[in-house]
Amino acid sequence: MKKAIAAKIPVLLVNAEINQEGLATAQLVSNNAQGAALGAQQWVKDVGQKGNYAELVGAPSDNNAATRSNGYSSVLSQVPGLKKVDSQVANWNRTQGHDKTQSILQAHPDITGIISGNDEMALGAIAALKTAGKLSGVKVGGFDGSPDAVAAIKAGELQYTVLQPVATFAKKAVDEADSFLKTGKTGAATEKQLLDCILITKANAGKFVAPFSLGG
Repeated sequence: MKKAIAAKIPVLLVNAEINQEGLATAQLVSNNAQGAALGAQQWVKDVGQKGNYAELVGAPSDNNAATRSNGYSSVLSQVPGLKKVDSQVANWNRTQGHDKTQSILQAHPDITGIISGNDEMALGAIAALKTAGKLSGVKVGGFDGSPDAVAAIKAGELQYTVLQPVATFAKKAVDEADSFLKTGKTGAATEKQLLDCILITKANAGKFVAPFSLGG
């Protein structure tokens, strides 16, 4: 980023947030806090008001991991009957999601739900639950809106995913880049622009046809 700016090359970030403002011409990113809260609300509807659950967390070096986890907590902490008995870092990875879920099941065979920081970890959890014969009794929620996740929702294996509207703000970024090159201004009120995420469940999954998300 700094090398590009030094070379007087404008940079617009799409779904890649940085903490320092004033470098990028624009940052267009998913509203991860809103999306996480949206997903957690749906997850509670699916799991119910009582039970033990576990969380799969993304890479600690990624701001989104903490943002999503905190978004989940903001909702789930208000449901006294739900108890988080385990939290495992699976680094956004499907294989690690599978392996960490196996460990969770060994330590806590009575869990009724797994809430995941992204779809890849959630899909790994589903694979582990299938092997253990427990998928019907454990509700899994994801985040990203990946095609594989939507397929799993349609199949009745994943409860929901939260779509990051990347296609929407990728187009917006191109419009802002065009404006900046022509006028020196993007036309946006702020550098960092948060776009709300969309909940995908079995009720509306049929409306989403790949490709519709870059994941993340």
